[in-house]
Amino acid sequence: MFLRPLLLSSAAFALTATTALADLKAQDVWMDWKSYIQGFGYSVQGAEATSGDRLTVSDLTLTIPLPEQNSQITLDMGAMSFTSLADGTVQITVPDRLPMAFNMVSDGESELAGTLTYDTTDLSLIVSGTPDDMTYDTSAATLDMSLANLTVEGKPVDIGTLAMTMAGLTGTSNMKLGTIRNVVQSFAVDRLSYTVDLKAPDLETFKMTGALNALSFNGTGAYPNAGSPKPQNISALLASGFAFDGGFAYQNGNSTFEISESGQKTSGASSSQSGLLKVAMSAAGLHYGGEVTALSSTMTNSQFPLPVALTAEKSAFALTMPISASDEAQDYGFKIELSNFTTSEMLWAMVDPTAQLPRNPATLHIDLSGKAKLLFDMLDPDSIAALEAGAQSPGEVNSVTLNALELSAAGASLTGTGAFQIDNTDTRTFAGVPKPVGAVDLKLVGGNGLIDKLVAMGLLPEDQAMGARMMMGLFTIPSETPDTLTSKIEVTEQGHVLANGQRLR
Repeated sequence: MFLRPLLLSSAAFALTATTALADLKAQDVWMDWKSYIQGFGYSVQGAEATSGDRLTVSDLTLTIPLPEQNSQITLDMGAMSFTSLADGTVQITVPDRLPMAFNMVSDGESELAGTLTYDTTDLSLIVSGTPDDMTYDTSAATLDMSLANLTVEGKPVDIGTLAMTMAGLTGTSNMKLGTIRNVVQSFAVDRLSYTVDLKAPDLETFKMTGALNALSFNGTGAYPNAGSPKPQNISALLASGFAFDGGFAYQNGNSTFEISESGQKTSGASSSQSGLLKVAMSAAGLHYGGEVTALSSTMTNSQFPLPVALTAEKSAFALTMPISASDEAQDYGFKIELSNFTTSEMLWAMVDPTAQLPRNPATLHIDLSGKAKLLFDMLDPDSIAALEAGAQSPGEVNSVTLNALELSAAGASLTGTGAFQIDNTDTRTFAGVPKPVGAVDLKLVGGNGLIDKLVAMGLLPEDQAMGARMMMGLFTIPSETPDTLTSKIEVTEQGHVLANGQRLR
């Protein structure tokens, strides 16, 4: 949790470039910076001194209370200065080396303390615009961050190395003030690299290194101003207009790791051509998703005789869900995709030494969406407590759409689409379960051939194979194409279940 103040302070410095729209004074920037941080629940303290066009703030300290009783985090940020320039802009200056001390205190006792060190070269922070419409411009040749020391419950802990380096940083950020502070941000980094070499009591070795090239971020945010609910009450903040929507992207990522424990060693490496991560939250719901292309990964373990090698053309996931209570149906969705997934021939040979199964790349793709009513507030502790006590209903699903289903491996493939409306007023037709009405269309190619190969390999007993074929005969019909079966499963308004027009229920 102690990283959150660092992120907030960095965002306040942040990112933007434009010609000055009007004279902006050092005091304007400092006061808005302080107001922005305080809006997240922090108290801001520092000694202010003015000399000519320069405002210097020394002994700058940020403190935020934690949900736990009598707990808080304090962040000592040292000193910074704000200088009014002749062109109507303001320059923010921080030391090339900026140690930031953090301390988490509970009941008067320090539980976690340490120092994060920021080292920068050629750092430039310029603010332009007007007091209610500020634009920040940031650039730096390098920005390094490392954990210099750590103390747990008053005792120094040697944790090894925890460091990150960014090279070629540029960015912009625009903040427009009103009832809602609207923020538009973007930044780009030529290269981000990191090193983790931890010393933990239960681990002999934990090392991880990696790098991302052409890292970028684009996002927007809406933050209620003074008088808004406390930052700890996310549910109330969302109702007041709090929202954000942003995404990271990179090109050519790679990482390595090594873990040793109790004499056992695990190591590996991975690489990818590109990747992205998107997060959005508002009163309308939460969206979280990511994607990696050209993924390649290898891993070895001292207890496993062979290296594990995996590749995938694409790996992706996405989740959309409501988070605020509403009497209206809201969107939800889930997606997972693993395209052209392959593994090494050595692993294949362990289960299929005679190569009876085709080595075709495998694919898994599931894409679901629909409408649902959420009847409790997922981010409200009181609402969650009522749900756990049985005093609150969680909600109901109103519809389910199977946009895509594809599962292909070892020469067989299953595909399908479909949709169902859910009648939550009828829980009698299906014995306590809301009644679905709709249909799903499925297609299986190569299923019988795969069963034959599994039987020949001794992986599937003949009686189980016969049972599988009987089930396929009950729910599917053959197509004109060899070894191709299709099926249409329907549930009618009357509660009848049909398979290819034949009533099963």
